[in-house]
Formats: sequence, structure tokens, C-alpha cells
Amino acid sequence: MKKLTIFSWGFWGWGTHAESFVKVVDHVEASRGFKPPIFVDIRIRRTGRAPNFRENTFREIVGEKRYQWMRGLGNAAIIDNTLGNLSIKDPREAKTLLDLAIDSMKHDRRIIFYCACEFPSDCHRYIVGDLLLKEAKKRKIALEVVEWPGGNPQHIKEKTSEDLINKIRKRQKNYPLSKNADLVKYGSLAWGSIVTLSSGADNLPFVGGPIKYINGGWALPVAILSEPNESIARLKKYANAYIEYGYNPRSV
Repeated sequence: MKKLTIFSWGFWGWGTHAESFVKVVDHVEASRGFKPPIFVDIRIRRTGRAPNFRENTFREIVGEKRYQWMRGLGNAAIIDNTLGNLSIKDPREAKTLLDLAIDSMKHDRRIIFYCACEFPSDCHRYIVGDLLLKEAKKRKIALEVVEWPGGNPQHIKEKTSEDLINKIRKRQKNYPLSKNADLVKYGSLAWGSIVTLSSGADNLPFVGGPIKYINGGWALPVAILSEPNESIARLKKYANAYIEYGYNPRSV
């Protein structure tokens, strides 16, 4: 079997736009030669403020065949009221998740396991990734665990208006895209990618990641904004440091 890839994901910011996220994911996976993926919810409780992810709502959005809840991979600290001490309720369930990923690949589908947290390194899903890698190593299976959408950071260039560049310089946290934005191009943009905006002779690079749905439209998140006269080489160093927040691929 070829190297198996399993994605992790945090739905932070997608609480009312789950259908838009699924649309992007399905387009990106199709461009990679895969069928729509299976989503695995690894929260110990399916509650919270995000309406599209309460109880069975997300399962109804993607369909029963594309959804599983693995409560055993949830953060036990939520139940034990020991927040800050991440621990997995039943680590053995990582074997079940790996089995599901192996079986899904036979049908050209991949797995995205998810919870709510924004940054992977602060989330119990990072620990679940470790458990998957440990189990794969035991079985001598080549496995990569990476935050969706995976891939290698890129450097893309976008022509825009001077007004928008100034707004982002003033700390606007996203770069709006057109209504007809290329979902594959922007949806597969790896975390830590650099986007350079230009208007005439004015250029503004920033470190970003894959497409978001913000304020009723598509946009790219601005994670790290370049300082005046900062070189792309220096910004790439910041991008590499940002990737270390859990966006880096891990493999055995």
C-alpha cells in the first residue's frame, strides 16, 4: 500500500459555514484523484457555540455514510474538569481510526478527523495524530498525518487595489477573494504559504493558509503580515516558525 495520508482539522471559524467547507474539501480531493472524504468527529462532547457542529447537525450536512463520531478519541479533561491537561479518553480507538482510513483508501476516500480548536498544537487532535503514527509504526504502515489541506507551502501573487492593501496594512485579518474564486487553487493552499498582494509598484506579502468563508464571501486568512521593507526570505522564516504550531506534516 502506498503512503497513507490522514488529515486533521479544526472547525474554528466555520461554525455557520460547514456546507461551504465541505464544498471546498470535495473539490480539492477530486482534483487530487479522490472521492469525497469521510469526516471523523473526535470531540468527547458535540456541543458548543458552532451551530453546524452541534450534536448530529454536521452528520446531516455530509450524510450518514461520510460521518463517524469517535468519542473515545475525545479530550477526557473536558469531562474530568481538568482543562489544560490534554488526555485521550480511550487511546485504543486510534487503532479503529487507522483501520477506517485503510479501508477508506480501498475506495479512494481519505479521512479528516476534527474538533473545534484553531491551532493544532494546542489541541488534543495533535495527540491523536501521535497515536495514529505510533500504531502505524507498529504495523509497519507508511503514514502521514497533516493538518488539512496538507501539501507544500507556496508563494502566490495577487493583483488587487491600493485601498485593500492599505486596509490589510492596518491589520485587516483577511484578503477577500472574488465570488468565483478557484476553490481548488485557494482551498489547497498549504498553511505557511506566502501571498504577495500588488497594486502598481506597491507590494504587500503575508503568510496565510487555505480559503475561508468570512462575512459572506471567500477570503484568505492573514496569519503573519510582513513589516515594511521586509524580505521574502525573512518572511519565509516566520512562515516556517508558524508551521510549527502543528501544521507541519508528521510521518512514519
